[in-house]
Amino acid sequence: MEKKCFVFVPTSDPDGYSKGHFNRVYQYIIVPACKSAGFTPSRADDPATSLTGSEILKTIIDSEIAICDLSTNDSNALYGFTIRYAINLPVILLKDTKTNLKFNFREFEAVEYDESLRIDTVQNEIESLSDMLKKTFANKLEVNSLLNRLHIGSSQAAEAQNISAPYESTEKKESQLPIISPIPDFVGDPITRHEEIEKLKTGDFIFHMNYGKGELKTIKKMGNDKFAEVGFESGSKMLILVTTGVLRKIKS
Repeated sequence: MEKKCFVFVPTSDPDGYSKGHFNRVYQYIIVPACKSAGFTPSRADDPATSLTGSEILKTIIDSEIAICDLSTNDSNALYGFTIRYAINLPVILLKDTKTNLKFNFREFEAVEYDESLRIDTVQNEIESLSDMLKKTFANKLEVNSLLNRLHIGSSQAAEAQNISAPYESTEKKESQLPIISPIPDFVGDPITRHEEIEKLKTGDFIFHMNYGKGELKTIKKMGNDKFAEVGFESGSKMLILVTTGVLRKIKS
């Protein structure tokens, strides 16, 4: 059976890196290491697949293992790592030696590589990453995750790993929830245009027809979709910001 490895690498070449540098990291180090360890790699930013935000989230969760190259403190790689780590799924951190991460990197088992990609270092780095893939996957039930630190058991972890389901059929599931009625006076028109979604920012308040009034805590764009953590009275929820009319404006 094919074992999939979902890979996040920086999608641009910032100052100090040559054009196509991280494509070479992927081809010279990550792909050979994955194949050596028995995994089939795929990139989150592969234009051939053109995954939407919800499809990326589902793939992050469904893949047997993930590699997140945090070089340049790449936000997409950090997003993938956060999800995998939080719900106890095998994930490997990768970074080049010139990047200073914004968190305590030494707390996690990780692989570093020389950004020069010299031939005399690349082979050793392939072997190190391959060994880490094998070790991490073999010990996948012992991942040092947030769930473990909070002493959340396996049944709750299994439920947490199921979070991809709501994103596969968001409109269908939300349509099955009870609609708040009557609509409060402070609620305005439905959000039905993509331009209105694009204008939303953290700190804004919206009204959700099933959950009520909520504040946008974080917003993350993945592909053509926007994901948001929304704080409702009943608690925070991760939602795709959609134009189906389930979201409404708050009157000023």
